[in-house]
Amino acid sequence: MSLFSTFRRETDYQDTSVAHPNLSVDLSQFLIGSSPLGKPPWEGDFFCETLQKSDQLAVAPYGYEITAENGVITSVFLPLDHFCGTLLVKDEAVSLTRTTTRAEALALFGDPYWTDQDDGEVILFYEYPTGNEDQNDTVELQLEFPDGEHLAFITLTQNGVLSKAEQRQSYGVTKPWPP
Repeated sequence: MSLFSTFRRETDYQDTSVAHPNLSVDLSQFLIGSSPLGKPPWEGDFFCETLQKSDQLAVAPYGYEITAENGVITSVFLPLDHFCGTLLVKDEAVSLTRTTTRAEALALFGDPYWTDQDDGEVILFYEYPTGNEDQNDTVELQLEFPDGEHLAFITLTQNGVLSKAEQRQSYGVTKPWPP
């Protein structure tokens, strides 16, 4: 089960009439639509008005959940069973599906900051500095392989799980922080 999908959300909002099936997510420039992660949604993105009213836009039929906090986009969660949008890496459209193997993901993204292996599940954690040196802010990309081999979930989040010292300790992280 996806780490991100287990969070309890009190403000889930699902309305496919305001959603678009072809959400674009740039995994290297950290953009959801045209909106940068960690910023308020751009008024031209279809989800802007919804995230101004609610902290969550969960659209299961199209395979995405966008979360905001205080009007700022904090994460996007993509269950690949249903995601029908576009994924970009380094300005190129990429095909990441339930058939994508861990080896293929590693070839595309390189070595992760940390790998967690637990009961056959593997999560690759990629940590990227945001440039805000005073606060050590990061963007975290999680690639989750529930069977240890095939990609099922992608999470892109501002100051993710491993940004917290207690979580790094829980995961047994031995690398220095920030990455």
